[in-house]
Amino acid sequence: MKRYVFIGSVEYSAYCLKTLLGMNINIVEIMCPCKDNSKANSDYSDLSAVAREYDKEVYYFKRIKDETEHIKRNRPDIIFVLGLSQLIPSHILAIPTIGCIGSHPALLPKNRGRHPIIWAIVNGLKKSGITLFWIDEGVDSGDIWDQREFDINDSDDAFSVYEKVKRLSAEMLRENISNLENGEINRFEQDSEKANYWRKRTLEDGQIDWRMSSKRIYDLVRALTKPYVGAHCMYKNKGIKIWKANILRESEGYENIEPGKVVSVENNSIIITTGDGLIKIIDHEFERCPDVGEYL
Repeated sequence: MKRYVFIGSVEYSAYCLKTLLGMNINIVEIMCPCKDNSKANSDYSDLSAVAREYDKEVYYFKRIKDETEHIKRNRPDIIFVLGLSQLIPSHILAIPTIGCIGSHPALLPKNRGRHPIIWAIVNGLKKSGITLFWIDEGVDSGDIWDQREFDINDSDDAFSVYEKVKRLSAEMLRENISNLENGEINRFEQDSEKANYWRKRTLEDGQIDWRMSSKRIYDLVRALTKPYVGAHCMYKNKGIKIWKANILRESEGYENIEPGKVVSVENNSIIITTGDGLIKIIDHEFERCPDVGEYL
C-alpha cells in the first residue's frame, strides 16, 4: 500500500481529503497552514474537522518550504497538494518516491496562474475544467495526470463553479487512485506553446465601474461572490460589497441617462444604469439604500 501525505488549506482541500480518506488509502500525514498564515484565502478550511472523522490528526505549518524534514520522516510515495497557495520548492518535490500531485481548476495548459475560477467567469468563458497534474518547478506546468471539462452557464457563479470543481475532482480521484495503488503512473506532457498565465487579482479588479456593460458587471459580481471576497462599488467614499445582480433586458427610455444613476429602489433591490442598459442589484451590503437619482 502506497504512503500518502496530504497538504491543503481550503474548502476544496477538505472535500478532496474526505474523498481520499473514504477510500481507505494509507494517508500517513495531513498538513494544513495555520489559520493566521492563510488570511489570503477567503475559503480557508481547517482540515481537522474532516481528519477527526477518520481518527486522524492535522500537522499545522507556517511555510511549507520549511517542512522538508517533517515530510521526509513520513516517507511518502505521493504527496497530494490540493488547495494550497504556497509554491512547493524543489527540495520537497524530490522527497516522494513517485511524485507530487496538484490540481488547477482550468483546462491546462490554458489559463495557468492565479484565480482561475474568478477569471473564467469574469471573462465570460463558457467552458472550463479541472486538471490534476504532477507538480514540477514551474507554475501549473507539470505533466497531466487527469483532466475533465465542465460547462459554465450564464446562471453559474463562483459558488456553483466551485461546487462543480469539487465534485469533479472527487470523481477523478475515485477513478484514478486504484491505478496509483497498482503502480500505473499516467503522465501526459502539456503543450506549453498553448499556455497563457492569469495574473493575481487586485482589489481594484473587483471594483464595479458603472460605465461597463451590464453583462460585464454581472460577470464580475458572480465571479467574486461567496466563497470569495465579493465585488464592490464606491458609495460616499466607502466600498460596498455586491453579492448578486441581474441584467434587466428591458431598458428602453434610459438610453440618455449616464451610467451609475439609481433609477429605482424597491424591496432592498436597486436598479442602476450601466454603460449599455440597466442592472438590478439584489444582494448587497448597503446600510441604507441610495436614493433614486443618486449616482454611484
